[in-house]
Order: sequence, then C-alpha cells, then structure tokens
Amino acid sequence: MEKKLNIMVPVDFTPVSYKSLQFLNLVLEKAPVNLHLVHVIQVNAAEWAGNTDSSESIDRARLYAQEQQANQQFDELRKQAGIDFTSAVLYGGLTTSLTKYAEQQQADLIIMGTEGADGWYERMSGSEAQHVVRYTHIPVITIQQDASITPIKNLLWVADFAAEKQPVQSVNTIKTLQQLFGAQLHLLQIIDKGDEPKLDSLEAGMQRFAEKLHLQNYELHFKSDDKVPAGVRNFNRETEMDLVLIGTHGRKGFSHIFYGSIAETLVNHCIRPLLTYHLN
Repeated sequence: MEKKLNIMVPVDFTPVSYKSLQFLNLVLEKAPVNLHLVHVIQVNAAEWAGNTDSSESIDRARLYAQEQQANQQFDELRKQAGIDFTSAVLYGGLTTSLTKYAEQQQADLIIMGTEGADGWYERMSGSEAQHVVRYTHIPVITIQQDASITPIKNLLWVADFAAEKQPVQSVNTIKTLQQLFGAQLHLLQIIDKGDEPKLDSLEAGMQRFAEKLHLQNYELHFKSDDKVPAGVRNFNRETEMDLVLIGTHGRKGFSHIFYGSIAETLVNHCIRPLLTYHLN
C-alpha cells in the first residue's frame, strides 16, 4: 500500500488561505494524503489556562461562538470541496499552535497561503507564514497571495550548493514531490559579476551536489544578480518554474533582524509557490 503524505493546512477562511487549497488540489490529484485542516483562535497566553472552561478572565461566550463558526465553515468546506480531511480548532498563539500541532501529527509538509509583508514591518515582525517557516523543522510550502499556481512540471532548487549540508528528511520530501509530478529539477545558483571566472568550479560543485544526493532528471543554471531574492524572481519571470525550493537557517531574534533570511524574504515576495526547509 502506498504511503500517504501527512499534510497540514492552516485556514482562516479568507481568500488568501484558500490559495493553499488550490495548490493542495495538485497534490491530491497525484497522491493519497492524510489531510489536517487547522484553524487557530488567538488568545492571550496570560489569560489562557489550557481550555475554555478553566480560563476565567476570557470572554468564553465569544470563544465558543468563534469555535462553532469555524466548525460550521469546516463542514461547508467538506461539502463544497469534496475532500476528506481531519479538522481542528486550536487556541493560543498562531505560530506556536501551528508548529506544535504539526509536530504532534508528524506532518510531512505544511501548506499555507500568505498575504506577505513589506518594508520595516517585514524586517521587524514579518508575516505569520514567515514565523512558521522560522520555527518549524517541517518543510513548508507558502503561496503568496499574488503567486501563480500552475501544474507542477518544473521545480527550481536555489542553494549555495558547495556550502550547505542538506537534511535527509527535506531532501526526501523534495524527491517525493519530483517523483509524484514527474517534474524536471532545476538547480539554480545566484552569482554576482565577480563570480563569473569561477563558473567552471561552481558548476563542478553543483554536479557533485547532485551526484551525492542521487538526484535525477535535473539541469544546472546560473543567474547573475546583486541579491538572491531578486535573482530568483527574475529567473522565474524568464522561465516557467512551478515550485521554488530553498533552505533557511531559521534565524530568530536579533540575529534575524541583522542578517535576515533570503528564504523568508521570498515567502513574502515569491511569484511562485515556495517550499522552505531548515538547514540546521
């Protein structure tokens, strides 16, 4: 019997969260899935005692009404979408609730829509999708609200192929997706003008990377650009990539503020669905 993919999809019943279901349909056409749809009712941690009945300082009636409404929307979604899924309504902080539930369910993959974030807000706070990517070690596919969703024929893997050690579980997830869709894999390294004399060496490193991971059906590419996110976006505009893959170090706190994250920048601005995974 074929192993089912265990997938979690956060939903808040807004159009942007439903974009994740559009992408999910591409997976459902190709593979059996154990599907978990999750809605989070955010509550103040200082007032939350673990359940509604024990939390005396919160508005219980309001929370009960929100939970009932969420369950009704789940029921409507089952009827309209015609898909089988387990639903859960969680209480707490959005990021912590989602990451904890995904780990409890041993999810192979999280798929979520995002409105993105810009400017100083992105630098200091960021989108909720960024936070989930930062805190979970489970691969996450994010779909920015303006991203194009197309049948998966080409996977674009962006990395510094000589420097990063790739986690086995994430590599296996990438291989599984490639096999499910019968997709071509494209390895892309963003270079600046000073790297051009080293192209032969860089290409040899990419080839060793592919051989070490036993990759199949792949091509090697370079794109010259000052910044990696811009290079990825420009490469996407020039080609027909359907899903972008990139690792993240999941930096937190001041390290994140000062150094940022290329992957998290792409979460907010990538014009294609984006799969992120932790490198450490």
